[in-house]
Amino acid sequence: MGALKVLSIVFVVLHVADAAVIPCTWTQFRLRDLNEESIMLLEKMGASLPLRCLEEGWRALPDDVFLNAQNEDLALVALETLRGVDRIFQNEQTSVTWDRETFGLFKNIISSRQVENLQKCVRKRGCTESSACDVIDISVQM
Repeated sequence: MGALKVLSIVFVVLHVADAAVIPCTWTQFRLRDLNEESIMLLEKMGASLPLRCLEEGWRALPDDVFLNAQNEDLALVALETLRGVDRIFQNEQTSVTWDRETFGLFKNIISSRQVENLQKCVRKRGCTESSACDVIDISVQM
């Protein structure tokens, strides 16, 4: 998968995660900030990222798409999506020419900060369905 495709996918994923602001103190105050920081690092790493989308205020999904969804569902979707992004970037990226320091910061934000903290928020809310408990118990591979 080309670097542009990966960056585009991550860009969309960050906007989905941004929509998952559930009633948890951490998500209300930090998730959006970390998503913005991740986007800034992606811009810095890849000149071929379609910056036009950012300048035009492009949205991956309409603002009202999640209005009828349950907050628990959004949190689980955001958590699993960020875990997927984390798995993508855990592989050695030797063929890409990204700045290693910036790339390391980006990976740290995704894995150590967003995934772990969102996982804690989901755990605090408890499991109301057995499938939700299964999702919560999946550990992040570091």
